[in-house]
Amino acid sequence: MIDGLLLLLTFALGALLSRVSLCAVAAMQQLVVGHSTAGLGRLLLAASGAALSLLFLAGLLPGSVWLPVDAPLRAGLIAGGLLLGLGAMINGGCYLGSVLYLGTGNLNFLFTLAGIGVGLRAMAALFPASIGVTSGLRMASGPAWIVGVCVCAMLIVLLMRTHRVASRWLVLLAGLLAGLVYARRPGWSYGGLLQSLLQGRVGLMTWRDNASALLLFAGAVAGAVASGRARWQRPGLQRSLRCGAGGLIMGAGAALVPGGNDMLLLWAIPGLTMHGALAYAVMLVTVGAGFLLAARHGRLREPPQSTAPQ
Repeated sequence: MIDGLLLLLTFALGALLSRVSLCAVAAMQQLVVGHSTAGLGRLLLAASGAALSLLFLAGLLPGSVWLPVDAPLRAGLIAGGLLLGLGAMINGGCYLGSVLYLGTGNLNFLFTLAGIGVGLRAMAALFPASIGVTSGLRMASGPAWIVGVCVCAMLIVLLMRTHRVASRWLVLLAGLLAGLVYARRPGWSYGGLLQSLLQGRVGLMTWRDNASALLLFAGAVAGAVASGRARWQRPGLQRSLRCGAGGLIMGAGAALVPGGNDMLLLWAIPGLTMHGALAYAVMLVTVGAGFLLAARHGRLREPPQSTAPQ
């Protein structure tokens, strides 16, 4: 029953991700080009929602719900954040943005998924000593989780009052659902499934991991169709190559961090880790610098999917 609930939550999360933009690239484009903090507000609201549900459950159910252990702050972490940002710029969307765009019908982003898997596999094969290794899980202890819950609750109230857009409730719900997913399956990521597929280690993945990754994208498609946002777009050679290259670079960065920006935003940062906040900040700065350079040289591109929610 619990496994069925997890799959239902993952499907619902995918449906919500197709309705709201939690893409770091779109958020930084709004900030640099449109001088709007709305995109960053959505990211913070989603992270706060994930932290609220994750920390609350971890505090109430110690030994059953686990939080991430902070990884060492090292050069590989910075390099991973840089690669995540560079890859997202080339791809036109981050890990979460790729779910959104693929769900709304842009089939070019299938090559992003392939690129992510290849990037993860290549880094593990070429530079095994440089790959970041998760240091494990920890129980919520002391006042940290209580302080975290209180701070996140205050942030949510503040953001809900200052960002009066229709999607703010959906963003919050997406964050809350993500926290529930990670509470049941710590460190889960669709990138992990892609890596296992390319390494031939499918047998090591549980049926629950495989099904939840598939249901994430199935939910994104269902959400886009139900909301009328689906606009099926065939892959084009140039766009597909960009997506493949961007995905490969993001996969390499995720191997170094470790974890893509989906895990950073909805698991590592809500879990109160410094390495998650640092890697995500480096990624955002990299994307912002890219948009500044593009604006200076007049080479800004339009978003990859015009029907994507703002």
